[in-house]
Amino acid sequence: MKNIIIALFIAAAPASLCAEQWKILGTRPMGMGGAFVAVAQGPIAQYWNPGGLVKSSANVSGMELPVGVMAEFTGDIMKNASAIGDMAQKFSAIQSAQDNGTSINADQIAAFAKTLSLISDMNEPGKGVLAEVAGGANFKFSKVALSVNNFTSVGLNPFIDTANIGLDTNGSNLSGVNFTGANQTNTSFDSAETTLDSAINTIGYSNLETLICGAANCLNTEQGITNQTTFIYALINKAAADGLSEAQINEAANTLSQYAADVAPMITAAASGNSYYNNTSNLNVVGASFVEIAAGYAWNVDKWLHGLSVGGNIKMINGRTTNTTFRFLSESDTADSITLEDMKSSWQPAVDLGLMWDVNRTYPKLPLHPKVGFVMRNINSPSFDVENASDYDLDRQARIGFALNPAKFWTLALDLDVTKNKTPVDGFDSRQLCMGTEINIFNRKAFNIPLRAGLMKNLAEKDSKMAYTLGTGLNLLYMHFDVSGVVSTEKTTMDDTDIPTKLGVAASFGLLF
Repeated sequence: MKNIIIALFIAAAPASLCAEQWKILGTRPMGMGGAFVAVAQGPIAQYWNPGGLVKSSANVSGMELPVGVMAEFTGDIMKNASAIGDMAQKFSAIQSAQDNGTSINADQIAAFAKTLSLISDMNEPGKGVLAEVAGGANFKFSKVALSVNNFTSVGLNPFIDTANIGLDTNGSNLSGVNFTGANQTNTSFDSAETTLDSAINTIGYSNLETLICGAANCLNTEQGITNQTTFIYALINKAAADGLSEAQINEAANTLSQYAADVAPMITAAASGNSYYNNTSNLNVVGASFVEIAAGYAWNVDKWLHGLSVGGNIKMINGRTTNTTFRFLSESDTADSITLEDMKSSWQPAVDLGLMWDVNRTYPKLPLHPKVGFVMRNINSPSFDVENASDYDLDRQARIGFALNPAKFWTLALDLDVTKNKTPVDGFDSRQLCMGTEINIFNRKAFNIPLRAGLMKNLAEKDSKMAYTLGTGLNLLYMHFDVSGVVSTEKTTMDDTDIPTKLGVAASFGLLF
């Protein structure tokens, strides 16, 4: 038995390049923090650990119809998305001044530099949006299980081209801005003038001039603007004329100074003629929908180890996949380009294997009725076709679980992913540690109200925060109605509203007997 377990762990070890994270199927597992491998009872035991399909007095048969959705904003993506909106406004203001011969002020230049720096962070690995749906129909009759489940994932991967941001339209000379008569010195803003002078030295006056005007030396054609100093006067006085206070102008100067070093290379690239007309910023959409048609069975193998059961699934999987890229600034790409209608479909077989060990069958005197579970999904790592891209690998996943029963009505569980699994969000990996508990208030087949709670944490991401889960239901005779949810402690901002970075809900209906 020891050799078998070692062999399974060795087989799982190379599977560090998975395309999917472990999905949470069912309300009971979600309510318990995603820990269910060593609990694995009822029809959904086929998914969580087919070794749990073995017949016992506590293991029910019947039907279960679960459905759940989950969304996660990875890498603080929404902060950067808000910066893109600000960036668009600042770009628009400068372009309008460039085209119409109007003025810009120090605050607009500073805000432009800040947002330019923030959106460059969008290209860091692991930033994106991950959406998942899991659900289907699961049936169990004694030790035999049949199921049809769907697991869908969509990853949104942004890329921001910070090299091609020049405002000049293909190198043509535009009318430029008009600072006429606005360049006189004002001693009220000496501090801002000094700060702006240092910042513009870092960025390069000639580069800013080209970025603003779209043609070299255009500011020198303005009345009284002959150098960097008079340009600074113009920016400050225009800001004052627009109603900004001294404190606001000083703040703008400090902002430009703070981000000057970060944006200098990008503004240099823009001034070199890299027009935004050549900008390749895009949103890559990776989507996969897998329908698993599975048959499972479990065996008692007491001759190997008392209390041990082994189960397996034979599956046919229909995989529908897509890999689509939408360019933000291309007129030929519209919102209709981001679609999953053109997903490529292919079929592949797959095999799952699970072990369940009721430790008290081997060591009857141990307290708390411990159980150990281990499962490997998609052992053969099926590969699915993708239109205009390399294959989508549904590589094997391995998970280990532990469970205790301090009382007949009380269950404690813990799961850990053995494999570190990749996701459709590039650079965002998943290796979940899950803990949960369930207390059955009445604990009768005719009537029961379960209360569930749990924690989950992604060990693969060092900045990952804890997520909390809750669940409950109503068990009336053979009918089971259950709901559960998950919410992260970490928050992000969307439209000035704080929202959790991870959020999910699930519901299920079952006929269990």
